[in-house]
Amino acid sequence: MTSLVNQTKFTAGIAARAAWKKTLVPEECTITQFNEMCGGVFTFRGNIHLDPSPRRQTTLYVTDFPAETGVTEWKRRGTEHIYAIVRNGRIMKLGGTRTGMKQRWSSYLCGHCVPQRLKRRTQQPFPGKMSVTNAHLYHTIENDLLAGGEWCFWSWKLPTVTVSVDILGVPTEVIAQTYHAYESRCMANFHALTGHIPQLCDNSDPSYR
Repeated sequence: MTSLVNQTKFTAGIAARAAWKKTLVPEECTITQFNEMCGGVFTFRGNIHLDPSPRRQTTLYVTDFPAETGVTEWKRRGTEHIYAIVRNGRIMKLGGTRTGMKQRWSSYLCGHCVPQRLKRRTQQPFPGKMSVTNAHLYHTIENDLLAGGEWCFWSWKLPTVTVSVDILGVPTEVIAQTYHAYESRCMANFHALTGHIPQLCDNSDPSYR
């Protein structure tokens, strides 16, 4: 890991990590313990690694996909998931997506584009239009990986739910968006187990609390 710390690609992010990383506190809740509480619905999806490739400006990528699904399930679009971001076996964040896991990860990668970093082509600072949540998560993970931490994704692929609605007098089958409800229930389970929400979570949908 020391060799990566000293690579230009990672030294270029020192100021960004100092500005955006969150201080992590010890967490006792393991993904194994939480998954058992939830009936074993979560599946390992892949490990998060530092990306030393000069072809990409971002510094993180996900790989080591499980043999039974390979990268197929990770790339599948338009699927709802509840996901856990896990550090050293402990849950750091719970979240939900309706666009699939790769699409959600791509959103987190936009957290790279903070004003403390320079655009490759122009060498001008990024304008800082990224999501603050994504910036904090991205730099927290990058900083901890450089320090020797281990991070990965687990997720629960949600069932497709269709409802029949009347649209201008025509009964129409519509795919319902349900992940907010599942996410809130999972957050409530985590809180019941630990007395707090995961430390890299900001909130959950209050409609289902």
